Amino acid sequence: MKPIAIAKITVDVLMTLALLFLMGYQHWGEAAHEWAGAGMLVLFLAHHILNRGWYKSLLKGRFTPARAFQICVDMLLLIAMLAQMYSGIVMSRHVFAFLPIDGGMALARRLHILGAY
Repeated sequence: MKPIAIAKITVDVLMTLALLFLMGYQHWGEAAHEWAGAGMLVLFLAHHILNRGWYKSLLKGRFTPARAFQICVDMLLLIAMLAQMYSGIVMSRHVFAFLPIDGGMALARRLHILGAY
């Protein structure tokens, strides 16, 4: 197996494990949830860098109804993940506490819950 394929699989497995860990917020606490979320942010960026070919081929080829549906689902998931990352950074009390972000906590909390569900 090629090293790039191993890296893709490793990142995907780690993202799955991080997601499962993040869903147990009430068991691990706020600080652990934030650190796992920051790790998920890094893994998310790595995933998209490793799979940048998907973006290059996005508008190429035939658009069947199944492909159009899959792209819509993928875009909605991308939007949800971006909302999670933005709102998580705004609400951060541990990992990103050094950022000078004032206000927006109520919107960030709603956005975080919406993205999670």
